[in-house]
Amino acid sequence: MLFIVSIFIFVGVLETLTPFLSRKTTVFGVSIPEPYVQHQQLQLFKKHYSMLVGSIAAAFLLGQISLLFTSIQEEKFVLLSFILLFVILLISAALYMFYHIKIIKLKKHENWEAHVKTVYVTDLSIRDRDEVLSPKFFILPIIVNLALITFTYMNYNSIPDVFATHWNAAGEVDGWTEKTWISVIVMPLILLGIQISVFIMSFGMKSAKIQLSAQAKEASANRELAQRKYGSWYLAAMNHNMTILLVVLHYTTVILKNQTVPYFFPLFIVFMIVTLGGLILFTWKLSKSNERFGDLHTNETAAADDRYWKWGIVYINKNDPSLLVQKKYGVGWTVNMANKWSYIILLVIFVPILLFISL
Repeated sequence: MLFIVSIFIFVGVLETLTPFLSRKTTVFGVSIPEPYVQHQQLQLFKKHYSMLVGSIAAAFLLGQISLLFTSIQEEKFVLLSFILLFVILLISAALYMFYHIKIIKLKKHENWEAHVKTVYVTDLSIRDRDEVLSPKFFILPIIVNLALITFTYMNYNSIPDVFATHWNAAGEVDGWTEKTWISVIVMPLILLGIQISVFIMSFGMKSAKIQLSAQAKEASANRELAQRKYGSWYLAAMNHNMTILLVVLHYTTVILKNQTVPYFFPLFIVFMIVTLGGLILFTWKLSKSNERFGDLHTNETAAADDRYWKWGIVYINKNDPSLLVQKKYGVGWTVNMANKWSYIILLVIFVPILLFISL
C-alpha cells in the first residue's frame, strides 16, 4: 500500500510542477514570443495551475493516508488510489485546456506577434555535440524477446493447458487463459511491439530537429542537447527494464507453470524504482538546463509553429520529416502524426494488445 502511495505522491508532484518544467517559450502548449516570456499574467497562470493541482493532490493524499489506518482491504485501497489518480489527471487536463485557451486569447488581445521580429535560428555545428544513443543500443532486447518466443514454441507441449494471465493486488491469480499457439506468446508479442516502436523512435530521436531560441541560443542549445541525451538514456533504460520484467513474467508463468510471485514482485519493485527514479533524474537534469530570459536585448523571437499543433498536444506537419518532436507542454517527445512511421508505431503496439483482448 505504501508503494501505491509513493506513486501517487510522485504523479501529484510531477503534475504540479509541469508548467515550470516546460520550455520558457511555450506555456500551456502556446508559443510565447521571447520578449514576453516574463509576462506577469503567464507567471500567474502557472502559479494558479500549480496551486490548484497541488492542493487537490494533497487533499487526495491525506485521504489515502487516512485509509491506511482503517481496515480497508488492499484490493479496494489500490482501486480507490487509481481512481483518485485518474481524477487528478483529468483535473490537470481540464485546467491545461482552460489556461491554454486563456493564453491564446491574451496573446491575440495584446497582439504580441505585431511587436516582435521573427527570425529563424539554426546552428549546424550543434549536431557535433549531440549525444543521443545509437539505435544499436535498442536491438539487444528484441533479440532476447525473439529467443524467448522461439524457446516457448520449443517447449509448447510441456506448457499447461491453462495458465495464469492476471493477478490481484495480493499477488493471487484471478485470471486464466487456455493454451493455444497464439495465447502462449501474446505477452512476448506485446513486448515485441513496444520494442520495435522504441527502436523506430530511437531513429526519430536521432534525427529530430533542434529548436533554438533567438535571444538565448546557447542556453536553448544546452537544453536541447540535454533532453536528447538523457531522453535517449531513459528510453534505453526503460526498454531493457521492461524486457527483463516481462520476460521473467512470461517464463515463470508459461514455462515454469505459474511460479510467478516469488520471482516477479522483487523485479516489479526494481522496475518501478528505475521508472520513477529515472524520470525524476531526467526531469531534474532538464530543469537545470532550461533557458534563462532575465536579460533580453532585442525584440527578436524564434519562429513559432503553433499552426501545426492541435490544442498544443497533437503535432501534424507534412513539411516536417521528423518523426519525433519535443512536447509543447511538459518534458519528453511526441510523434508527428503527419509522418507515416507514427502510424506504424501505433500499429505494432496496439495490434498485439487487441489480439490479447480478443482471446
